[in-house]
Amino acid sequence: MFGFIKRMLGLGGGKSSTATAERPSALVQPAAVPAKAPPFPGRSAPPVVLQRDEIIDAKTRIAGYRFSARRPDAAEKPDPASTLDVLAANNVAGFAERRMALIPLSVADWQRQDYTPLIGPHTTFLFALPDNEALADGWGEVAAAIHQAGAKIALAGGDILTHRAAILAHADCLLLDFSAFSLATLEKLINSLRQEKPALEFMAEKVSKWPEYRYCVSRGMAYCLGSFTTEQDEEQQVTEIGESRLILIEMLNQLRKEAELADIAQVAKRDPGVLVKLMSMANSPIMGLTQKVASIDQAIMVLGRERLYRWLSIGMFRAGAASPRDEVLLELALARARFLEALGQEKYNKAECDELFLLGLLSLLDILLGVPMRTVVDKISLSPALLDALLNSGGPLARYLMLSVAVEKGHVENVSRLAEQLGYSLDTVKAASLEALGWAEESVHLSE
Repeated sequence: MFGFIKRMLGLGGGKSSTATAERPSALVQPAAVPAKAPPFPGRSAPPVVLQRDEIIDAKTRIAGYRFSARRPDAAEKPDPASTLDVLAANNVAGFAERRMALIPLSVADWQRQDYTPLIGPHTTFLFALPDNEALADGWGEVAAAIHQAGAKIALAGGDILTHRAAILAHADCLLLDFSAFSLATLEKLINSLRQEKPALEFMAEKVSKWPEYRYCVSRGMAYCLGSFTTEQDEEQQVTEIGESRLILIEMLNQLRKEAELADIAQVAKRDPGVLVKLMSMANSPIMGLTQKVASIDQAIMVLGRERLYRWLSIGMFRAGAASPRDEVLLELALARARFLEALGQEKYNKAECDELFLLGLLSLLDILLGVPMRTVVDKISLSPALLDALLNSGGPLARYLMLSVAVEKGHVENVSRLAEQLGYSLDTVKAASLEALGWAEESVHLSE
């Protein structure tokens, strides 16, 4: 019941959903950028997984991702050529047309390979400050070349006091480990650097809780990374599920049970907000109607089951007094849902793919509402397999949900293990993840 969403958005359909993204074209190479070095002698093609860490801005939006190349079960990072290959294959330059692409590199990486094909309007290369007093050889030339090529520079870690001059001279952004500073020291550092370089942006990583995120924003952090996005908000008031959400859930239940559209319309009539939205959608120019829809019964008939199902799925996250945090959770949930559906299309029929989509979609609803998952699922008509996966992390669907979380969190070793257990290659998992990421982003924007 969910494959229609992709077709509606003009994103294709069928089993081609996990196709590899088109490789970005190269930009004009500035003179200061070295020519691409030849591949390492005897370099094989080990599986490389692209870890994505969402970057949340001060307005609680997904501003972009940190893209890190990793090899399962390997402590060392992939060589520069393999890193460049996986970044290009995932069309990071195309992503950087819309959002920030934060790419960790070393000075040696930049000197060995031509990374300019990855540069888009929002590409930022992340370099670690060295731990000694001497900056890496050629750092000034590298920094100048990156800026000339149109990318920004973020610096992270190291001895900030020792390398203060380098930060002030070259950095557009400074990445700070939130867990490594006392609050007083962090505030003092930010205030001091901001006085000397007002345009310098600050980014905090290892932010684990929503109150920590809000603290960082209050102190002028432009961006935050960490596990907080899918954690319960400790300061969120636990309340009953709102009436608007209950009505949307009831309508979703009726659609799943193939109820008559007239009966679904009767449920919708209990909430004026739902009525207004459905009428507005039915009378939208995109529907191409010659006569205006005048009743909710007509509106639901015009919209049809598939379009209504899509709106209800998204509406559960936006009902009531929705916050910017809800939009983050919606996009993450849609990415999980589409990722699982795309994997399912490799093996299962449409009904089973629908179950996988719903599994991903519902997996964050308890975080959104601030209530136990049992409270959520008690309101929705679900199969025993879905209930087991959501409540107990058990049953045949549990490993699929575990895989989606491992991909989302960048737990590369778990991704490799779970993919093998479920019978998928890493290439299939990577392609499904890439497609789901773009699909979720576009779905959220088109449904606003």
